[in-house]
Amino acid sequence: MRALAKSLLPLAVWAALGVGVCQAETASQASASQLDNVTVTARKVEEDVQKIPISASVFSGALIDDAGLRDMRDLTRLAPNVYLKKSTSENIITMRGVTSFETSIYGPTALYVDDLMLPLHYAHNIDLVDIERVEVLRGPQGSLYGGNSLAGVINVITRQPGNEARASLSADFGAYPSAGDHNPGYKLGGGVSGPIVEDRWYLGLSGQIDQNDGYTTNLFNNDQRAGAIDRKTARATLRWTPTSQWDISFIGDILKNDDNIGVYRFDQGPYRTPAYHSWLDTDNYNNEQGDGQALRISHQGQAVKILSVTGRRGYRNDTLQDYDCTADPQNDWGRTLAAYKDTMFSQELRFSSVNAGGSPLSWLAGAYGMIEDTDIDQQNPTIAQSALTSIDTNGYALFGEATYTLWDRLRLTGGLRWDGRDSKGHKRDTGVDVSDQMDGSELLPKLSLGYDITADAFGYVTVSRGYLAGGYNYALAVDKESFSYDPEYTWNYELGLKTSWLDRKLTANLALFYIQMADKQVYNMVGVSSPITKVDNAAQAHSMGVELEMAAQPLQGLEITLGFGLTKAEVDDWTATEWNSDYTELVRVSYDGKTIPNSPEYNGHLAVQYRHATGLFARADLAAVGEVYADAANSILDDPYALLDLRLGYETKRYDVYVWGRNVLDAEYHAIAYNWDGYKMVQDGEPAMFGVTLTLRY
Repeated sequence: MRALAKSLLPLAVWAALGVGVCQAETASQASASQLDNVTVTARKVEEDVQKIPISASVFSGALIDDAGLRDMRDLTRLAPNVYLKKSTSENIITMRGVTSFETSIYGPTALYVDDLMLPLHYAHNIDLVDIERVEVLRGPQGSLYGGNSLAGVINVITRQPGNEARASLSADFGAYPSAGDHNPGYKLGGGVSGPIVEDRWYLGLSGQIDQNDGYTTNLFNNDQRAGAIDRKTARATLRWTPTSQWDISFIGDILKNDDNIGVYRFDQGPYRTPAYHSWLDTDNYNNEQGDGQALRISHQGQAVKILSVTGRRGYRNDTLQDYDCTADPQNDWGRTLAAYKDTMFSQELRFSSVNAGGSPLSWLAGAYGMIEDTDIDQQNPTIAQSALTSIDTNGYALFGEATYTLWDRLRLTGGLRWDGRDSKGHKRDTGVDVSDQMDGSELLPKLSLGYDITADAFGYVTVSRGYLAGGYNYALAVDKESFSYDPEYTWNYELGLKTSWLDRKLTANLALFYIQMADKQVYNMVGVSSPITKVDNAAQAHSMGVELEMAAQPLQGLEITLGFGLTKAEVDDWTATEWNSDYTELVRVSYDGKTIPNSPEYNGHLAVQYRHATGLFARADLAAVGEVYADAANSILDDPYALLDLRLGYETKRYDVYVWGRNVLDAEYHAIAYNWDGYKMVQDGEPAMFGVTLTLRY
């Protein structure tokens, strides 16, 4: 709690300063410093974020550029009670303490880009290029988004071309001065957008290349590029508006990432190495390829809006990992080459009301279908592993949500989704040939009651159900009993208040939540003579906490934002069967009362930004993360940390120049930690990085 207080103190001081300035401002300045209304499509229709019964954070494309956010991990640091567990290949987004087990291919948070889902969590740390906005929706969103939105949903909306012609080119150069002799890195990005035929045809193109040596040195061969990255992404959008009622767009994107991942090191034990230094006798890598295509057809009628989204998403991840994480020949577990390949086709059709006449009833209804093929290939000659797992999944759903307003203040919302899923799994390995089939459906309700206390204050209470789909234990299964596992479920109870103050110069939102988790997917040992590891639906748990978000614009050009989340996520009932410390016998261990791993106790963010009419720009971002347990036994603890980013620039109509620093105080922290055979193994977080950015625009 002392560390929590230290992290909260600067946030509270800045918040008090922001409110104080707001109260001191004169009436003549009010109109010039009013916060903009924020429109979101969180519930698949356009709404004011201050009037929806969801705890939501919204990040505009302008904010992403102003803060220099590079990817989804950067962005999640700004969202209360959101944490991206970033390992060398995994990118599991945890919200409110709801997470998934190691080796699960599906995360508990659903990620959508232009209404097209990215199914495997390996692809969830996307680069943020040419973005209109990102919506972070906390809590189960099952009634509209279905399975695997157990913790919440992140919607990424890319920038669409229109009649306004625009073009930009940006060059970024940065280095890690405290991490050793690494070459500076660079990032090049740009885009063009505008009309081909005015009011009819439009085209948008954007892309980015991001390369640097990283900040890790492999002591085995003095390799300065053990953590080097090479990331490329591009997107094209063709849009057609034949009439004022029709809006048709085709969006295609592609990515190719070639990253070195020789970054794991031991922080304890006989193989311990200093920060930013690994000791590996293998050149580990993680290569990704992906592409997506989405056809969006929208028709705006007088009473009903129709939207069709047809999509395909392809993704492949190839990883080579030396799992002993040392160069000691006496401790050689072998090298595992893993390939994750996924192809998904989906179709969604939505109908929503158009309340031009001020009807008290608004509604949305739709249908969804998808086909997904997943192949996982693992090869490790040292342990005679040659495993190939194939998973074929069909999904289908009917969903709807309606809101009825009484007395212009009371809003009753009900939503329901019937979500079905059929899957077949087959695994072949040395001495293993096992298959299974799972069929099932879920009813996912949502109820909320909202009330306009005043024109500037909205209160709500929401109850919703979510589930994380069952699957197949591709990593450790040796027979049918250990191969498949069932879904896990949550009930989410949320109480919230959204307010605006001082003629909308200040907004303050508060949410309280309680989540009951049932049939939680966890690892367990089964068998006596030859024990095996399986995924069991064996744990019950809960999570509760609070989220606070504030935004203020006390003076023209000055913006202050604050976000803070506190989570207490604990196991209620889980008695596991595990090996003892010397692996001689199985023992029963109770984890009741333990903190759910990879769930920070708290996180917070404070930003102060000033933009002057002369073109001067300054921004400071402070992000804090509380302690995190790395394992179910709570034996490995990662300490709290805080990161300070600074950005100073000069902006004109045609060009911008910025100098910036990330983690300018050079705080040492861990991006992730593991209990690895009784010792703490970590991946170091990014040290201080300093650089310059030049942007040209037309």
